[in-house]
Amino acid sequence: MKINRRDREWLASRFPFLRYESSSSKIVGELDFDAAYDNKSGRVIIGEEAREADLFLSDTFEIEICLDKFDGNGWSKVYEIGDRHYQIAKRNNVSTADLHFYSDGDNCCLGIEYGPKSGLRLERFIYDLVIPFFYRLSYTEKFGIAASRRDLWDEYSHGDTGLREYEAELLNIARQNPRRSRSCPCGSGKKYINCHFKEVEFFKQRLNELCFCGSRRKYKNCHFNKGKFLKTR
Repeated sequence: MKINRRDREWLASRFPFLRYESSSSKIVGELDFDAAYDNKSGRVIIGEEAREADLFLSDTFEIEICLDKFDGNGWSKVYEIGDRHYQIAKRNNVSTADLHFYSDGDNCCLGIEYGPKSGLRLERFIYDLVIPFFYRLSYTEKFGIAASRRDLWDEYSHGDTGLREYEAELLNIARQNPRRSRSCPCGSGKKYINCHFKEVEFFKQRLNELCFCGSRRKYKNCHFNKGKFLKTR
């Protein structure tokens, strides 16, 4: 992810304990947030508005964002460098993968979203992906993993299973062939053009690309059709 002067100014004013290191292309320091999950909208509210919500949390995590290194979903890699996630996993008797950390690199799995990432700005990245991830981790620390699964938003499974679940949702939406101006079939209440449209179109394109397995066949004629990689639920 590339950041410009405006991004750096926004970061310094909003998160004064996070510093941008141009030499290493990293953002390092303390991420502090006031946030709450709103069941009605299905989103994490951030800032003063969150203080009035039932599921309000205020917390601080030590993090590192590697702007020029990317995870399997195309996001800049984010790390929790205070080792709290190890303690949370141990306390809940689960693996760090169950908390959505990559087992091979220990970076955060911020979620799956098909589509180009080139236009992603730092503010959206932190507000829409980073803070919700650490909000959930904080909630798990305070109330346990069973409570976070019960009280917060549904998650995809980790790894390939989660990718299969995500693609199954996109396939279900694509099969309904919704109009851009109509409500998205996912139930968000948003117009399709402002919701899953870009992800579904990218997914359709992905089906016609070569399969990741190296067979030189199109994905839709290889692992996708076999049902080995796609699982509907």
